[in-house]
Amino acid sequence: RVEPLRNELQKLEDDAKDNQQKANEVEQMIRDLETSIARYKEEYAVLISEAQAIKADLAAVEAKVNRSTALLKSLSAERERWEKTSETFKNQMSTIAGDCLLSGAFIAYAGYFDQQMRQNLFTTWSHHLQQANIQFRTDIARTEYLSNADERLRWQASSLPADDLCTENAIMLKRFNRYPLIIDPSGQATEFIMNEYKDRKITRTSFLDDAFRKNLESALRFGNPLLVQDVESYDPVLNPVLNREVRRTGGRVLITLGDQDIDLSPSFVIFLSTRDPTVEFPPDLCSRVTFVNFTVTRSSLQSQCLNEVLKAERPDVDEKRSDLLKLQGEFQLRLRQLEKSLLQALNEVKGRILDDDTIITTLENLKREAAEVTRKVEETDIVMQEVETVSQQYLPLSTACSSIYFTMESLKQIHFLYQYSLQFFLDIYHNVLYENPNLKGITDHTQRLSIITKDLFQVAFNRVARGMLHQDHITFAMLLARIKLKGTIGEPTYDAEFQHFLRGKEIVLSNTILPKISGLTLEQVEAMMRLSCLSSFIYLV
Repeated sequence: RVEPLRNELQKLEDDAKDNQQKANEVEQMIRDLETSIARYKEEYAVLISEAQAIKADLAAVEAKVNRSTALLKSLSAERERWEKTSETFKNQMSTIAGDCLLSGAFIAYAGYFDQQMRQNLFTTWSHHLQQANIQFRTDIARTEYLSNADERLRWQASSLPADDLCTENAIMLKRFNRYPLIIDPSGQATEFIMNEYKDRKITRTSFLDDAFRKNLESALRFGNPLLVQDVESYDPVLNPVLNREVRRTGGRVLITLGDQDIDLSPSFVIFLSTRDPTVEFPPDLCSRVTFVNFTVTRSSLQSQCLNEVLKAERPDVDEKRSDLLKLQGEFQLRLRQLEKSLLQALNEVKGRILDDDTIITTLENLKREAAEVTRKVEETDIVMQEVETVSQQYLPLSTACSSIYFTMESLKQIHFLYQYSLQFFLDIYHNVLYENPNLKGITDHTQRLSIITKDLFQVAFNRVARGMLHQDHITFAMLLARIKLKGTIGEPTYDAEFQHFLRGKEIVLSNTILPKISGLTLEQVEAMMRLSCLSSFIYLV
């Protein structure tokens, strides 16, 4: 009975050993599997990391491709623009010597002369350069070459008339080497200088002022601009100042004024002026100064009057012109700043150029700004055409203004007391434009222009005639009538008739038998015969 139990026990023990061995094998298998799983997890993590890296590299490559495309596109557009600029620069370099010679000569020598003489000088100098085979720009615009739009707008804001003559003079007042002596019959230059330098606390004095030396010493010490009027009474004490006879002692800059030494401020500047255009200055003074002649000419006054009527009657057009000039100057400045920043960014790039977003951004900004500038320039051309069209409508009025003023100025040939200043005429013009009751309720521009033109002649005659001898009224009226007819399109000018009425017995009657006319004296008959020689009175007798 025990033996079977023993056999059964042995069998169970053998089975237990087998099961234990199998359990050990299973456990080993589990451990092997766990080890493999851990290894596979690590390999999977590595693969995931590599996949992420590949995705990141792919994104970086795509970004670089996009940057490369954008960079190439921007650089191609920029290359075209720079090539055009380079061609312009080459042209400028080829003529820069001649342009600088003409501009320098103009600033140094042309200031004394009126506008017509300046143009004659410029033409003569250009001819000499051609003979010397020195290239220069034949289409050079002096005002645009020697100043920018911002400066011209600022000068106009300081009460400088917006004509070429005054703009050229403002350039000379800015770029002088020798202190300026201004011939200013109208006082426009004085007003401009006082406004231009008011932020620097400019002082106005006169050679006839008892405080002249005190004002001069103060300006020398503290560097305030000084405007000295009545230069026809010139004081030689100013010679060392005009000659810039300075000496340096122990870090101080001194100048001798009379019998004392004065500290000279580096910001000191002096302007001399006279209202008398007939003054003859001694040669020693002429050699010390730069002359700037503000004597008004027909063309400059015509430009001033045209600008004034545009401001009064067409402020929309005038504002467009001013705004576009200002914007054009600002955009050109912005464009130069972006070009400079691009070159600086290219110079300072670290590593690969495709990794630098600054250059891409700068190029995009430059491209956008360049397109904006081009658009603004095109708009400027369109608006300038509009301004030119509108200006042509008011050109006869501005021409009449110029003729009326110079007619008024010539009245002194009739009587020495008939002296009229430019400001007197400008007051008349301003009154007709801004204080004219006949313009109330009138909105049509053509009708307003007709009223302004008519009232200008009427007001000019009324104001001038009240100070004239009665016998001279008809003469002035004839002169105004002649101007009016010349400005009327399609009307004959009657030059010979006006010449006869104004000058008298210039027609010579030779071998003419005078008829006897009842009620007329021989002298009256003779006058009628002279009158009948004119085409308008050919059937008078």
